[in-house]
Amino acid sequence: MTLRPTRSLSARLFAIAGVAALGLGLAGCSGGDTPDGRASSTPKASATERPAITDVDTPAGGTGDYVGALKDVQVSSCKKSGSDWAVTGTVENPAKSAQGYRIYVSLLKGQSDTRAVKEVDVASVAAGASDEWSTTIGTAESGLSCVLRVERFAA
Repeated sequence: MTLRPTRSLSARLFAIAGVAALGLGLAGCSGGDTPDGRASSTPKASATERPAITDVDTPAGGTGDYVGALKDVQVSSCKKSGSDWAVTGTVENPAKSAQGYRIYVSLLKGQSDTRAVKEVDVASVAAGASDEWSTTIGTAESGLSCVLRVERFAA
């Protein structure tokens, strides 16, 4: 009686090559931050990375009853001015009673990298009226865009 292999030589070589490739792929994912391959416990930031600047008194969502009111607020200007960003706009109250507004002005780098946030409070805008608002955000970073989050509440 002769023993015959159940798999061909090419199938076995293919399986061995697949296991080797998987092993090399997993080994490539386990490299660390230090020269000896161990993970570093200290996070590192790149030389160009700076922490975001946040100047917010009330966390998003505020306190009490409010509604999102982005459509009530417009940005007239968002420009870098020296080492600051000057942001101005208007708020128009469509409600039938006086309303207060909490406007969060974010300066973004790209689509989602928040570089600064500042809260602007407009205490009361009469029913059907409009008012101007402005703020200065202290960051000298260039190439940012302004994005708003707005909350409206009874004044």
